[in-house]
Amino acid sequence: MIAQTFRDYLYSTYSNKNSGTPSSYLKAIEIIDKLFQKEDLFNLRNQSLTEIKDPYLIARIIDYIALEEDKFRNGEESLFDLGEPTQTSYPRKRFCTAAIRRLGDFINQVCVAEATDIMQKEHNGLKLSKDLIRKFQINDAGSDIEVRVKRRVGQDIFRAMLLKIYDTKCCLTGLEIPEVLRASHIIPWAERVNTRLNPENGLCLSATYDAAFDKYLISFDEDYRLILSPVLKEKYTSTAFKEYFLNFAGKAIHLPLIYKPSQEYLAMHREKLII
Repeated sequence: MIAQTFRDYLYSTYSNKNSGTPSSYLKAIEIIDKLFQKEDLFNLRNQSLTEIKDPYLIARIIDYIALEEDKFRNGEESLFDLGEPTQTSYPRKRFCTAAIRRLGDFINQVCVAEATDIMQKEHNGLKLSKDLIRKFQINDAGSDIEVRVKRRVGQDIFRAMLLKIYDTKCCLTGLEIPEVLRASHIIPWAERVNTRLNPENGLCLSATYDAAFDKYLISFDEDYRLILSPVLKEKYTSTAFKEYFLNFAGKAIHLPLIYKPSQEYLAMHREKLII
């Protein structure tokens, strides 16, 4: 099933009829599969890469394949020496790394879709967070690369949930351009594991306000109204500051129907507001 949906994903991503990218990527995955049948370095037991559901395993394989491609291109001993002589163009042109990176992106999207589906069935934010952390192993255990990938997967899941409940709009300004929207953690990712994937620990903010919120230059009161740090009021008097900050002081954010921001978490954030 994963293999077929990955194929469909590739062809929908590269929808240009003249593009040979999907078939090249699928061929590259096939080449890697055959190499791992000869050298089962990741204990795949003849399982195709397209059947893997673990984003952390794919991340390890991506790094390994990228390194082996570099060796092959430099004339060093490499896994690709075991491949067919007629297929050397794939590692030489880095098609194999590109293909498996695209597979990694796809698996990550599958994880995000599963998480948002679970979110719509479970309305207790802390329980949801604990369940998702357990399901996707979003913790600090493992190698450095596993921890980095877990954080990336976790951040992608958190962002998808926040965009969903806030209708893909900045909760303060109403801006609805996804590319500039951020999923802002109220309690930072590193400070408390159990709140990492709790939608009640988040706000959907555009990039400028996300940066200000992250630096404790703005916060929100008990009625969800914008508070400005005294530092901003004292040091900045420009027209731009008035337009983007002073004009919004005291404005209440748009609240989602479910998973409203936790007042407990906001109170903790307000304590750190720069004075």
